[in-house]
Amino acid sequence: MENQHPSHRHGNSQDYDTPRKSTASINAVSDESQHTSTSDSKEQYTSTQHFFRSIRRYIWDDPDKPKHEKRFLLKLDFYLLTYACLGYFCKNLDQQNVSNAYVSGMKEALHMNGNELTYLSNVFTAGYVISQLPAVILVTKLRPSHVIPTLECLWAIFTFCSAAVTSVPQLYGLRFLIGFCEGAFFPCIIYLIGSWYTKHERAKRTTLFYCTASLAHMFSGYVQAAAYDNLDGKLGHQGWQWLFIICGIISLPVGVIGYFFNPDFPENTKAFYLSKEEAEYARQRLLVDGYTPLGSESSKWDKQKILRIATTWQFWVLSFGYFFVQSSHPSQQPFYSLWLKAEHHSVYEINVWPTGQSAVGAVTQIIAGMLSDSPLLGGKRWQTIAILQGASCFGTLVLAIWNVPLGLKYFAMYISFTSAGVPGLFYSWFPDLMPHDHEMRGFLTAFSNMFSYINQIWFTDAVWRTEESPKFRPGFIAAASFSVALILTVCLIRVLEKRDAKKEHKTTEVAIGAEDAVAPEMLADPVHIA
Repeated sequence: MENQHPSHRHGNSQDYDTPRKSTASINAVSDESQHTSTSDSKEQYTSTQHFFRSIRRYIWDDPDKPKHEKRFLLKLDFYLLTYACLGYFCKNLDQQNVSNAYVSGMKEALHMNGNELTYLSNVFTAGYVISQLPAVILVTKLRPSHVIPTLECLWAIFTFCSAAVTSVPQLYGLRFLIGFCEGAFFPCIIYLIGSWYTKHERAKRTTLFYCTASLAHMFSGYVQAAAYDNLDGKLGHQGWQWLFIICGIISLPVGVIGYFFNPDFPENTKAFYLSKEEAEYARQRLLVDGYTPLGSESSKWDKQKILRIATTWQFWVLSFGYFFVQSSHPSQQPFYSLWLKAEHHSVYEINVWPTGQSAVGAVTQIIAGMLSDSPLLGGKRWQTIAILQGASCFGTLVLAIWNVPLGLKYFAMYISFTSAGVPGLFYSWFPDLMPHDHEMRGFLTAFSNMFSYINQIWFTDAVWRTEESPKFRPGFIAAASFSVALILTVCLIRVLEKRDAKKEHKTTEVAIGAEDAVAPEMLADPVHIA
């Protein structure tokens, strides 16, 4: 028995050892499988994360920016960009409301006839251009956060007053005053945006700012339709009068907000939402990006500065270029609304259907701004301008022909408004064309806009006359012609930009090398932003 027992125990030992080894092997395989599965899962997550980060680079800013820079840009976007967009929305809402009011009862109420709608536009333009250059120079001496909001509040008050006019001459006077107050807003805000954001941040924000004009045109149509349907006759006011009242109610609070949200320039900011360290960081970023600061010895205002600016190629090419930008965009007359009215569509359709043009302009310019800043184009502007303008040129050519299939005509009504995205891209190019002179950038922003608007007075009167309604054949031919001129001008600007860059590189090669060596230290942990 004893001899059998050890044997029995040994046999049992073998029986128990085998399953233990098998279990260990299974566990090892299981662990390895689990490890492989976890690795695959991590790889898949990393790949997905990388994909979305790549998308973000095209849609907005580089996700690999330092946290302090992201936080700084978030503040700037929330305050400066939000205020800029709201203010520009109100400006264009107040600018567009006359056209909507004209086709919604104001023409009949004030007994308007002939070219009086065109004259209203010209009177507004006269006031608009007078204030621009003084305003841009003034904001380099006084705080923009005082100048711009005050003018906004004034134009809101004058908009309220437009609801009470009883004659066309009264409306002429108010449109001049509104134009004068609004004239400062656009060039000063474009100047501010270009003074805070770098080359790879600017286009998407400028086009976002600019697309609020398209949204204002859309919203004005909706407001007029709602006012006509729901408020016409209420409290003794007609629907077109309610449009002016509603626009004033919207504009006045935005003007008040401007006193707090407008950050001034990086060199003189006192914005409550930016610390001293962040203000210093803003200045460092722009220096590293190659831009001369406000008030530097090489660019500050003196008696000869305007003459020096007038001798540069930028003065002539950019001024005529922006005239081409405005003249090629067929917005001088509400041709779609007037055509719908001639075809006896309802007031609601007349006000609402043309808002699709503004939607086309808003969407295309936002996409173009993102692409311009993205790694695909690396901050270049000319390609996107040429594409948008080419599409608009096709639309205006179709409308110049006019007698085309109805579906093609509707398509042309909308595609012609892709050129609405060009001004934002054009102006976002300015700081890169004049990095050496801060004040010159502001001056040419205002002058080119003023030059364009002055020429719009004769241009609109010559080719967009009201009696040509609704076909406006001379206007569409002119728009198509200026589209071609603009595309050629953009190519010329690109050639001149490259030439200047080569000259600058040759003359300042040593300085640029030293600046590049300092730049990473400046931006790696700048002034310890909390």
